[in-house]
Amino acid sequence: MILSWLNNLPLRVKLVLPTWLLMTSGVVLLGFAIENIAENKMEKSLIGRTEILTNAAAVNLTAALAFDDQRTALEQLEALRVDPELIGAWVRTSNHTLFASVMDLPIDCRFTEASIVCSDTNYERVKKPIVLGEEILGFIEVYVSREAIERERHFLVGYLVVGTTLLSLLALMFAQMLHRLVSNPLSSLHQSMSSMLRLGVFGRAIPVKHHDELGKLTACFNDLVSNLSERDYQLKQTLNQLENKSQYIGEVLDTMEHGVMVIAPGDVVTYFNPAAEYILRRISCSPRNLTKLLKTFEPVSRVQAISRAIDLHQPMKGIELTHSTTGKVFKVSTQPMGTARHSLVQFEDVTEQREAEQRRKLAELIFDKSQDATLVMSRDLTIKTQNAACIQTFGIHHSWRTLSTDSSYKMTFSELKTLLATGTMEWHRILFGHGGIEIPCQVVARTLTNHWGCVEGFVVTIVDLSAEMEIKRLNYIANHDALTGLANRAHALDKLSQDHDRERDMHVLFIDLDGFKAVNDQFGHQVGDELLKVVAERLKSSVSRRDFVSRLSGDEFLIALYGNAPVDKIASRLLRKLSDEIVINNCKPRVSASIGVRYWAAKDASSLAQVIEQADKAMYDAKANGKNRYSLAANLAALTEEV
Repeated sequence: MILSWLNNLPLRVKLVLPTWLLMTSGVVLLGFAIENIAENKMEKSLIGRTEILTNAAAVNLTAALAFDDQRTALEQLEALRVDPELIGAWVRTSNHTLFASVMDLPIDCRFTEASIVCSDTNYERVKKPIVLGEEILGFIEVYVSREAIERERHFLVGYLVVGTTLLSLLALMFAQMLHRLVSNPLSSLHQSMSSMLRLGVFGRAIPVKHHDELGKLTACFNDLVSNLSERDYQLKQTLNQLENKSQYIGEVLDTMEHGVMVIAPGDVVTYFNPAAEYILRRISCSPRNLTKLLKTFEPVSRVQAISRAIDLHQPMKGIELTHSTTGKVFKVSTQPMGTARHSLVQFEDVTEQREAEQRRKLAELIFDKSQDATLVMSRDLTIKTQNAACIQTFGIHHSWRTLSTDSSYKMTFSELKTLLATGTMEWHRILFGHGGIEIPCQVVARTLTNHWGCVEGFVVTIVDLSAEMEIKRLNYIANHDALTGLANRAHALDKLSQDHDRERDMHVLFIDLDGFKAVNDQFGHQVGDELLKVVAERLKSSVSRRDFVSRLSGDEFLIALYGNAPVDKIASRLLRKLSDEIVINNCKPRVSASIGVRYWAAKDASSLAQVIEQADKAMYDAKANGKNRYSLAANLAALTEEV
C-alpha cells in the first residue's frame, strides 16, 4: 500500500523530499555534536582557569598563614575577583577554622559552614592545600559560577537553530535544483517539440540514445517532425509573400538606432535592422531565432508575457529584460502590425542608464545612512544638503558660517590653498551640537570637481570622537591604579608576560615598604595615601623612562628594569630615595623599603608567577636581614647588601 502510494507521487516530491530530509537530519545531528563539544571545552576552560588562579593564590597565601596575617590573606583573596565568574572564596587553617573569605554570591545562594549552597546557580568548586615545605598550613576553596557557560550554551543553541534552519532551506534549494536537473531534459524536449510544430522546422530529428521513457518520447517527436513535411511548401509560399510585403518596412527601419525586429505568426523573424544585429552580437546572440533569443533573458515571467503578446498580436511597451549571461538590461516593446498579423519588436540597451541610476541611489543611501555627519557645500560655503546624522547632531543649517563651530578657528588662505591643491584636508576641532554640547570632532573636507577639473563645491565629513576618547579613558582606568596613577596588577602581569614573549631581558624588582603600617596607625590613612603617591613618584624618577613601574596592592610595588646590566646602582638609588625625609601636612612619616630582585632572561622558561614568587621570597629575605636593603633571588645569602 505504501509502495503504491510512493509510486503515485509526483517526480518532484520523489526527488526533493528524501534529499531534503537526509541533509536536514545530518545538519541537526552535526549541530548537537558541535554544541556538546563546545560545552565540554568551555567547562574545561573554566575549571582550568580557576585551578590556575587557585594555585597562584595558594602560593601567595603561604606567608599570610605562616605569620597569621589575615589582611594579606584577604588581599590575596580580593585579587581573585579579577575572574568575573568568582562567587566566593575562603581560606581555612589546617584545623578547619575560617581564616579569611570574600563573597560575591548570587541572590539564590547562601554560605554555610561547610560550603556554598545555591538553588538555581550551578557552580564549580576548586580546593587546594596551602603548604610550607611539607607542612599543610591550611586550604583555599574557590567557587566559580557556571552561568557564563550556560549563557554561551544558550547562545550556541540559538545560533545552531538559526544555522540549521538556513542550511535546511539550502538543502531544500539543493533538492529543487536536483529536481530541475532531472526534469529540465523533459522540459527542453517538450519546448523543442512545441517550437518545431509551431515553426515548421524540418530535418531536425533527435537521435534516440536510450530506450526508456525519454527515448519513447523522442521517437514520438521524430514522428511528429516527419508529419510536418507536407506543410513545407505552403509555409515557404507564405514566407515569400511576407518578405515581399516587408521590403518597404526594411528601408525605413534600417536607419533606426534602436534594435528592430519583425515577427511573423509562429515567432518567425522576417526582418531585423543592422542596429538589432549589432546589439545582439555584442551579447553573443543571434536575431534570427526568437525562441532561442528569449531563453537567454530573465525574468521568465516577463519573457513569457512578451512571447504571449507576440502570439496574440497585442501591444506591450517598456518591458525590461536582463541578459542572464552578461547582465545587460534591455527595454523591449511590441507593436502589432496591420499586415498579416506581424508584430514589430523594438529594443534598446539601457544598461548604462540603469547602472547610473543605481549608483545615484546607492550614493544617496550611503550619504543618508552614514553614521558620520556629512554635508555638501557649494563654492560660496552654502550648505546644499545634510544627512540625517548631521541634522540630528547639529541641526539644520544653510551656510557653513552659521554652523556652531569654534569661533577662534578660521581657515587661513594657505590652508584653503592646500585644500584646493590636494583635494582633501583634515583637522580636529571642538564643535557645538544641540544645546551647546561640546563635541570633539575630526573634520575632513574634500573638493567636488566637474568634468573640466574645476572645484564646484565641498563634501565635509564630521566624525564624533567622543566615544573613542571615552574608550581611551576607560582603558586607562582599567589598567592603572587610581591612587598613584601607576600600572595596576593586571596591567603589570600582562605587560611583563608580553615583553618576555618578545624576548626582552629584564630584572624584576619586588618592593615592599618598611614601616608603612606604623604610618597609617600614627598619622591616619590620608597621610598613608599621600605617602604612597610620593613613593610612586620617587620610584618613577629613580628609573629610566623605558623601564616599567607598577603598584601590585597596598604598599607592594613591582618594577621591571629592561636589559641585562647590573642593578646594584639602581637598587641602591631606590633604597636611598625611599628612605629620604618626606613631609606631608606637617607630618614626617618615615619609611624604607625591602627589595627582592629576580633576573628574568629572555631565554628563561620560568613563568611570570614563578619569577614574582622568587622575587617576593628575596624581598622577605631582605626584611629578615634588617630591612632597608635589597636581595638577589639567585643567591639570597651571599648577594644581599645593606645601604
